[in-house]
Amino acid sequence: MSTQSHHFSVDQMIKSIETWLITGKLNPEILAENFKFTSPFWESNDRTAFIAKFQDPTEYQKTSLSNIVKFDPIIRLKSSEGNHFALVLQYHTKNGHSVWETVLGNVQEGKLSELRSIYDLAETKKAHNLK
Repeated sequence: MSTQSHHFSVDQMIKSIETWLITGKLNPEILAENFKFTSPFWESNDRTAFIAKFQDPTEYQKTSLSNIVKFDPIIRLKSSEGNHFALVLQYHTKNGHSVWETVLGNVQEGKLSELRSIYDLAETKKAHNLK
């Protein structure tokens, strides 16, 4: 574990989370020690469980990204204080479905403390042919 703590701007956070969402490549350095993730499909995870689940992008790529043909649009928003952001995106899958997703981030002291993904779980399962 590094003794040096790097602080990230909200713009860097947005770019990093967008990269993770569309490629599966996660930068765990952005995550605060008390990080919490909430998602209807991937469920809730603390920092350790989130890194264990997403450090290797294979499962995420296989389960989600392999079915997506494009992301359009991707809308990036940030609070004027620079401690909250939102990514609003729509992705389109091979079976002709589209799903809107909003990812909300909370930044504290240059680290991501919370990430909350909001979407219709039933529509997501339909889009990815999951039961």
